Amino acid sequence: MRRLFLSTVLAAASAGPLAAQGALSLQGFGYPAGQFSTRASGTAGALGETDPGSPLNPAALPNAGRTIFSFQVEPEWRSVKTGTSTVNTSTARFPVITVGSKVGTRGFIGASFSSFLDRTWDASYDDSVTVAGERVRSSVGTSVRGAVNDARLAFAWQFSEKLQVGAAFHVLTGANRMQLARGFTDSTTFGSLSQSTVLSYGGTAVSAGVLAVPVPHLVLAASLRLGGGMTTRYDDSAATSANVPNRYGASVTYDGIPGSQIAVRIDHVAWTRMRSLGTSALQVNDATDLSAGVDVAGPKLRGLPMQVRFGARSRDLPFGWNGHTVSETSMALGGGIPLARGWATIDVSVQRATRKAGGVVEKGTILSVGLTVRP
Repeated sequence: MRRLFLSTVLAAASAGPLAAQGALSLQGFGYPAGQFSTRASGTAGALGETDPGSPLNPAALPNAGRTIFSFQVEPEWRSVKTGTSTVNTSTARFPVITVGSKVGTRGFIGASFSSFLDRTWDASYDDSVTVAGERVRSSVGTSVRGAVNDARLAFAWQFSEKLQVGAAFHVLTGANRMQLARGFTDSTTFGSLSQSTVLSYGGTAVSAGVLAVPVPHLVLAASLRLGGGMTTRYDDSAATSANVPNRYGASVTYDGIPGSQIAVRIDHVAWTRMRSLGTSALQVNDATDLSAGVDVAGPKLRGLPMQVRFGARSRDLPFGWNGHTVSETSMALGGGIPLARGWATIDVSVQRATRKAGGVVEKGTILSVGLTVRP
């Protein structure tokens, strides 16, 4: 039964029938939200390489000033249309928590905890099995709750106003809590069956980054993550092994307009390094992410300008469906409201995402609300 259950779970990670996981974005090992702060999300991720609250480029940490504490909540509402059928689902995420402080006059140390892959879904279907030579009708229900998370410890050094570098160590951890149940139509003759288990993940990675200002008002940023080994454990027993995906990203930002930034960003993740964590049927592909966005100074509140943000993003998701790659395009709109004489900011963003694969269309609305404190 343990082997059957583990095979069922890993097969679900292979992203076969859409009904098995309820959404295009939840295929495979989960949905990569991007590890963006609410501020960066308001620009569709375009500010991710220079934003100290987004745990992507460790060289961006000094941009926080003296200290930083930020966290956010991010619910999503999804609708999936297949032919004439529409399924609505929702989830709530707490995708990024960041803390950090200046060390001396040029150093900065920070820690963050972010969602790497979010995986929460339910499924149920009718089935029949043979018991003592007799075909018996039954219903099967499965559910998964959990995520793979990225815990990062980073250090950055500001050589001058024109050059910052940083490095970080990552520990990827998390678990999927899974339940499998079968109930029989003839409950007077056959009892129900159920089993629950935990599939846990572990891995490590290192990253490095740089921010440079070669000419006034033009900021170039780049970062690289190199993944180490990654394993899954099934109820404390080793199950499968692979590697943490490598990634690299770069962006160009123009800040010549007072209080405003215009940015474009490219990011590439080698998700295929995770392939052997699932079954041979796992559909996985490397993915490139392109985004552009603007963060501009808006009306003033108690003498301090509020921020207005918008952006657009296009990418492929790492795990496919039914032989098709899942593509995603999204538009973002957001803003920031200064509090406590500029020591804190409440950021809000809304993203509208469209995901497509093999004639199936999924619409997602993601609301992100974050608080950043910089005393």
